[in-house]
Amino acid sequence: MAALPPLIAQWRSLTFTDGVVLHPVTEKPHDGLRVVAGLHPYPGAAYRLMLREDDVPEPTPEEALVAARLEDADTLAAAEWERGRVAVARATGRVATTWHTYAITLEADDRDRTCFTVHHDRSGTRARVEFSSGPIDVLLQVPDWLGSHGLLSGMVSARVQIDAGRLPPYENGEPQLVATVTHPRGRAVAELGMARAEPGRWTVTTSAAARGVGWLRPLVGLVAPFLRRPVQRGLDDFLVALPQRLDVLNQEIAAHYPAPPDPHTLAAQVMADLISSVPAVTPASSRG
Repeated sequence: MAALPPLIAQWRSLTFTDGVVLHPVTEKPHDGLRVVAGLHPYPGAAYRLMLREDDVPEPTPEEALVAARLEDADTLAAAEWERGRVAVARATGRVATTWHTYAITLEADDRDRTCFTVHHDRSGTRARVEFSSGPIDVLLQVPDWLGSHGLLSGMVSARVQIDAGRLPPYENGEPQLVATVTHPRGRAVAELGMARAEPGRWTVTTSAAARGVGWLRPLVGLVAPFLRRPVQRGLDDFLVALPQRLDVLNQEIAAHYPAPPDPHTLAAQVMADLISSVPAVTPASSRG
């Protein structure tokens, strides 16, 4: 979290030439990120982000065996092997590429908060992300996420608020994560709180509740007790697996950033990596 303010500062310091972002280290243009309206980095600026999605063929039975052995022995080696497999598939023309376009607008950027809105062209999904001195606030709106016909059709809105500044030892009894999901037929709320326990351990508390809207309210109330147990089991399984997942993540971070830098240096490295992931060349037909 200490690197978040410097990371936002790195975003503000990006240079755009003829509308195209320049890599902060190599100074090479990456056409995948362009300013299409307004002036960077001032509120009202609009950006177009293009990312490529590669449809990689499934591993053969022999490749799956190799991957399984590596996964058991060394997760980092397994990840490196998978990257090599994808590179070979791409070099031999066995990878299908789909381009995704995101319209990004900088709604606000001052000492108190920075707010972006994002719209994905293919799915119609919209997001709003706000960083401030308090909780991080993310709103995601997905059309027909649960289905395009019948009772499940309609816009699904998911709002997640994360207050990492109140993680142990700064907890105050309130949940650090609150997620609210709304749909024309119902609403659900989930909370997750963490507190100090014995040395080296945290106590994690979760809760979830759901209710229907209109004539569906009695139906949701009827089935909720039957759904609570599998939902709770899923949360428990997730929390049990979380330490291992975090350990793998820490290994990958340590491999990429072997000497933990100060927040400002880390933010510069992360921003350089983010711009490196933006395609330098995009389909000519997408230029506008």
